Amino acid sequence: MNANAIKSGVILAVIGIVISLLIYLIDFTIFANWWYQLLLMNAISIGITAYFGVTYRNENDGFLSFGKSYVYSIICLLVAGVVGTIFSILLFTVIDPELSVTLTDVIIEKTESMMAGFGAPQDAIDEQMEKLRTDMPENFSVGGMIKSFFTGGLIMNAIIALIAALFIKKKEPEFEG
Repeated sequence: MNANAIKSGVILAVIGIVISLLIYLIDFTIFANWWYQLLLMNAISIGITAYFGVTYRNENDGFLSFGKSYVYSIICLLVAGVVGTIFSILLFTVIDPELSVTLTDVIIEKTESMMAGFGAPQDAIDEQMEKLRTDMPENFSVGGMIKSFFTGGLIMNAIIALIAALFIKKKEPEFEG
């Protein structure tokens, strides 16, 4: 199971990298949208992990407990997460080191616009924008990306693995005939 889950994780990572590269080439500002990570990438992760898990289940005896489905999913997602983090580090430090600065500016603009749209007082907006200008560059550093993987990334992968495992599991019938 582990070898199959690792292979599936690498494939999931490659798909995520291809999508990220396409977005980078078409319009990198999409990275600054909340729905990009939350909806697009997580929905793709759930779908592909479930697909590979069901394929794995069917290639064996056709049954897989929820626990084994979860383990399969978490291994797949952790491999994809590690490979994806390595890609992100390369993107922001080697391929386009200026991307983090540009993306920070876009995130600040979007956040400021959103806060103004919600009617936040200008002094609160100014305070939040200054905090973003100070804190945001750390998110794009090597340490920041690794930290992000080990904090929010692991939690999100655990949740995604639970959802995927629900699609993968298939309980073996207790009684035959």
